[in-house]
Amino acid sequence: MATFKEKHDAAGARYAAAVAELRAAYGELAALHRKASMPGFGYPPEIVPLRHTRFAPDVSGSFADDVRAALDNMQSSAA
Repeated sequence: MATFKEKHDAAGARYAAAVAELRAAYGELAALHRKASMPGFGYPPEIVPLRHTRFAPDVSGSFADDVRAALDNMQSSAA
């Protein structure tokens, strides 16, 4: 049987991975919508509430930054 610490660490690792995946998926999907002039997301959500003192302390930037990075990546891939 897993201890509290093991369960806590496993949940924290999943959380950190989920935050990273959410940002990547949001950025890519929003960039694709923007490139195709399709409606999609409204105003980007705040990123600070996703921080966790132990498992995601370095969450910074913004979802808008993620979209710009995804667009830049798409443009450099197309070249």
